[in-house]
Order: sequence, then C-alpha cells, then structure tokens
Amino acid sequence: MPASPSGYETLPGGSLSPDTPNLAPPIQADYAQRRSVWDRAKTWCAVHAQQLPWARTTHESPPPSGYLTLIPLSDSRLQPRDTRLTAAFLLVFACVVAGAVFVAVPRGVSVGEISVTTDRMSWNTTKSTYQLKLLARVPIFNPNFLSAYIEGDLHVLFYKTIAGSGKIKPVRLPPRAAPKVLEVAIDASDVPSDYILAILSQCSTFPEVLIFFLKGKLTARFMWQRQHLAGLDSHFMVNCSG
Repeated sequence: MPASPSGYETLPGGSLSPDTPNLAPPIQADYAQRRSVWDRAKTWCAVHAQQLPWARTTHESPPPSGYLTLIPLSDSRLQPRDTRLTAAFLLVFACVVAGAVFVAVPRGVSVGEISVTTDRMSWNTTKSTYQLKLLARVPIFNPNFLSAYIEGDLHVLFYKTIAGSGKIKPVRLPPRAAPKVLEVAIDASDVPSDYILAILSQCSTFPEVLIFFLKGKLTARFMWQRQHLAGLDSHFMVNCSG
C-alpha cells in the first residue's frame, strides 16, 4: 500500500491511517445531536414560521409585462372631467342659502302715527263725575317675510296722574304688513278727586277742551328675538262736548 507524502499509509477506503491526526472541526451532524431539545425546538419554529402566510413581510412584485395596451381617444378615461353638474349644484346651493338668509334675517318692527278718538265723553258738575272712553288706533309695520307678534301697554295721563290704561295682548302681525292697525279701547275715567275738579272746571269754560297724554311701551317678537320698540309719548285733545 503506497505511503502518503507525509509518511502515513493510505487505507483502502482512501482515508489515512489511524495514526493520522484529524485537525478538522466536528461535523454538523454531531454538533446538532449534541444540542439541547429546547434549541432544536426554537430552530424548528423559526424555520417553519417563515412559511406561514401572515408571517411573510415582503411580497415580490410581478415581473413587468412586455405587452402594450392601446386605448382609443374616445375612451371616457381620457376625457376631461365634466364639472358643469358640480358647478350648477354649488350655484343652486348658494342661492338657497342666500335666499334663506334674506328671508330669515330680522327686520325692525316700527310703529306709525297713533290716533286717539273719543268714543264717549260725559260729565256732571252736580255729582262731580265724568266718564271718558277712548279708542286708540296704533299702526304697526312688519317688514319681515315671516310673521311677528307684538304686545304692550298704553297709558292715558291727565297731567301727571294715570286716568286709564289699555293692554295689548300678543297679536300676530302678517308678513310684510303695511301696516296692521291695532285698536285699543281705554277707559280714562279713573282720576283722583282733586283732578276731577280741574276737568270739570276746564269743561265749563272756553274752549271746553281737555289735554291728555298717551304713553306706552311695546315689544315685538320675531322668531327667537325680542325687540323693544321706542317708547310712545304723545298728546291729544278731547272736546268736552263729546
């Protein structure tokens, strides 16, 4: 059997004789057999976990195709987007909002010139009494496009004392009322005795005319708002002859 250059004999299998030193590291099979069961289990789990569908983090992109797609010029995808419908919708929406604001915006309710007429006037010098019934006409202007409501009080004064009062209960004002006239009946016969003597004295002498004052406060309601109108302050004359 031929000897190797190093002086060792070559065995029939091609390996060196037992006296030949083996300097190679241990083979992988022997190392795997010497590992613990826990290490082998972790290795198995790590290898098989990569094969699960949800464990794959990267996806290979498909290879580029060599085919070309021809799209006709009449295809809708090549046409510019028609914005006329959107523009028309926005225009209609803006008009609706502007119309709603124009209709709902509150406008000031105003009072016209008040007229007071004598419904009945009588006086008796012997009994020192008098009776005066008045009818006040109050014109109210409602420039709003929706209904409004008005309420308040009227007072008739002779000098500084109140001779009578009239209450205006909530009254509906039609839209765009130009104007709505409110009629308020007032009994102005309630004055102290010392003022009655002054009334009888003025009715007994020329020109037989009495001067009264009309004051009042009115409040208008439109939707959720309340408007306090300017205070009423005027005067009128009453002919004692009725």
